Amino acid sequence: MKTYYISLLPEITLLLGSLIMMLTERFRSASTPKTNFTIAKVSIFLSMVLSIIFYNQSFWPEYFKNTPYTTASKVFIDILALVSFYLGCKWFLSKNRSSLSFYISGTISVLLLSLSISAQNLLVMLGCLDIAFLLNIVFIKLYPDAEEVSPILHRYIVGFVIMNIFCIVGLYLMHSNGISFDFAAAKKAYKQIASPSFREYLSVVLIIITLFYMLGVAPFHFWFANVQSVSILPVSMFLSFIPPLAYISILINVLYNVFYPLFDTLHVFIIGCGILSVILGAIGVNGESNLKKMFSYVSLYNLGAVLLCLADFNAKGIFTGFVCLIVYILALLGIYTVLYAFKRKGDYVAEIGNLSGSSTVLPYASASFLIFFVSLLGTPPMLGFLGKLSIINYLIVQGSYAFIGIILMATLLLAYAFLKIIKTIYFDKNESGFDRVDKGVYICLTINLFLVLMSILNPSYLLHDAEPLLTTVL
Repeated sequence: MKTYYISLLPEITLLLGSLIMMLTERFRSASTPKTNFTIAKVSIFLSMVLSIIFYNQSFWPEYFKNTPYTTASKVFIDILALVSFYLGCKWFLSKNRSSLSFYISGTISVLLLSLSISAQNLLVMLGCLDIAFLLNIVFIKLYPDAEEVSPILHRYIVGFVIMNIFCIVGLYLMHSNGISFDFAAAKKAYKQIASPSFREYLSVVLIIITLFYMLGVAPFHFWFANVQSVSILPVSMFLSFIPPLAYISILINVLYNVFYPLFDTLHVFIIGCGILSVILGAIGVNGESNLKKMFSYVSLYNLGAVLLCLADFNAKGIFTGFVCLIVYILALLGIYTVLYAFKRKGDYVAEIGNLSGSSTVLPYASASFLIFFVSLLGTPPMLGFLGKLSIINYLIVQGSYAFIGIILMATLLLAYAFLKIIKTIYFDKNESGFDRVDKGVYICLTINLFLVLMSILNPSYLLHDAEPLLTTVL
């Protein structure tokens, strides 16, 4: 019994970190963004270490279960949170704004998402996700222009309410069909149903729609693009990595441990959302000039590709989706790091036109931008080619040639949008100078480029050696 309570230390550490930040803000007169970052950094790091130590211990086994799979997901989220918090501190210092809301909300969000990943009960899992999703309201309100935020915030709340109605109806249908909310019991019950009824499929689809809405895949993606357009840079970076990674981990967990007996029919819905995400993501990129909103559509495209890999839900497909996700995260992480380098008169660039002529003033950052663009496109010899090659190889084996055509056509649309940015950076005239880049941004950028370079020079680990490891974890 003591072990169960001790294994709760990762979550306690995150709660204590949030509490200490609030007390520091209350009683310390000279609290700065660095102070909040330091507290958040220590709590996230300690939580990550403790999660590794207690990787197979659970404080409430009936509702939460820690496994190598859940621990790997949590560690990855913690690492991305540390990077996001570090670069976010640069933004708040530059703007001389309070960072308390950002770091407290970010820390609690990591806590709730971690609990959701370990959850073994649908009510518990969806409850934690609901609170984390509602917490994004605090992030949205950090944007300084209240008039621009107000309509988007209103639509976000309305979408949240509608999503919850779908979720409640799905859970009610499950309960009325005599299906338990416990993962193991639900999977066992679904296995015993010889011919599932429409009500049973509808209940499952409504719950999956809830996860897809939070993940921001088509046709439930518009809230994410709108929120990104009015998010400050630290929030935009946080929302682009931490929640989506958690949702993908949860989706795989739920599909395998709860709804797998119904997957022969469910995979049609997943394929439809995947294809729609790839197409709308590629089209949406070309219709935007706001950089954060533009990369939200890039995320939509890549998440759609991941869903296509998960459509048959076999070991090879899950591994291919994992490779695609890792490659995409590394490339987009590099993109956001470069955005911290582009600053004019104290303001971080938000539109494509603001990048004009940056190659003459910031050649290293501009060249890095180009590398990460090529990687996102999946063009050799960059890292993204590994992800695109893995997807195409997998789809060829599956005989899904139509999906390959859709992905390649969508890639051409992405290339057209990226070429407009490259033209602005390298061929347009520099109208005004850029501010000096923080050394910490260059350090993060160099580390990211090093990881990309190592993956290019030794791709066997990502393409071959990681597969048995992932199979063991799953």
